[in-house]
Amino acid sequence: MIDQKQIQKVSLLVILLSTFIQTNAQNTLTLAANLIQSGDSVAKEQIEYVYAGDDGVNAVWDFSNLGTDDVYYIKYDTITKAQIAGYDMQKTYKYQIVNDSLFMTGYESSLISVDYKVPLLILSFPLQLNQTSSASYQGEGRYSGTHFERNFGTVRITADAIGTLILSDKDTLYNTLRVYTVNTEAIRLNKDSCRNDSDNLKQVITEQYQWYAHGYRYPVFETITSSTYDNMSHVATQQYAYRCLPEMQTELSDSINDRIRQEGRFTADGLIHSGNSGKASQNNDAGFAYDLVVNGKTVTITYNIEQTATIRILIVDVMGNIYQNIQQTNPEGNNYSVSIDCSSLRRGQYIAYINVNGNIYNKKFPIK
Repeated sequence: MIDQKQIQKVSLLVILLSTFIQTNAQNTLTLAANLIQSGDSVAKEQIEYVYAGDDGVNAVWDFSNLGTDDVYYIKYDTITKAQIAGYDMQKTYKYQIVNDSLFMTGYESSLISVDYKVPLLILSFPLQLNQTSSASYQGEGRYSGTHFERNFGTVRITADAIGTLILSDKDTLYNTLRVYTVNTEAIRLNKDSCRNDSDNLKQVITEQYQWYAHGYRYPVFETITSSTYDNMSHVATQQYAYRCLPEMQTELSDSINDRIRQEGRFTADGLIHSGNSGKASQNNDAGFAYDLVVNGKTVTITYNIEQTATIRILIVDVMGNIYQNIQQTNPEGNNYSVSIDCSSLRRGQYIAYINVNGNIYNKKFPIK
């Protein structure tokens, strides 16, 4: 005779064990597995830009069938025990490891050289879903050999999603952690270094998404949106996408991730990615129309959308500081409204930066 109580105990044990495995198998970025390594040469394919898709748990990103525009390599070498240099075709980057974080300490190209007096945070370890870190930075340099440059800003890094990344018919990567970085920067240029704080102020807002697959050191996919402003007026927005295919990364000398991939194979079907459904849309045209009204210290943005859209709104000042960071997803509809309390803001000009399914909108407005 079957003992029902024994069956219940076994069933409960199975459920608890499955939950434990799924929780502990979740992809976490670590110094050992994800820090850039001296001696590595990484091939990156530049491809057509694609909308980053949804955040959250059990996301599915289908980035297959994207054409390659170009291929370039980044090589990493040791400077000192705690410093690493990265080289690509256009720039040299300098990195420093401080405790559990990776910082950029400067970069140089044929046109510009910058040294960060307060270094730029790149990643803090360990990093797992829903963790956030932020920091300010400051740099000084020369532009085109004739102008002095000073830049300063803030960077905010969040592991905002985990799910399945589809790169091709043979590359479906489960347990992929997406890292979202927003960098708001102010830049001053002047021929006279003594006047470097008084004129020619530019702003740059950069959003970067990086997908880290479990068992691979470097992001396997990446998108970048960078918007430039001249004294708060929008000049241009550029968008890029890159991939570093798993087959390229397996050629690296990387015993740690080799072992992670071998040990993780048994979880690739049924545990880590259970609950995934659907595909991330590559159609980022949401039919967005909006209006921005300032009433005293309240900024109200009303908008219409012709399809479901994820909307991120940043309120940024002339120095590159982010005062508001709002995200919401709405279905097709009209007369949506977001009211933003700006009572803490000083008098001056500000930028409303609006990202709608990867499409960028900008509006300069005053606070009096």
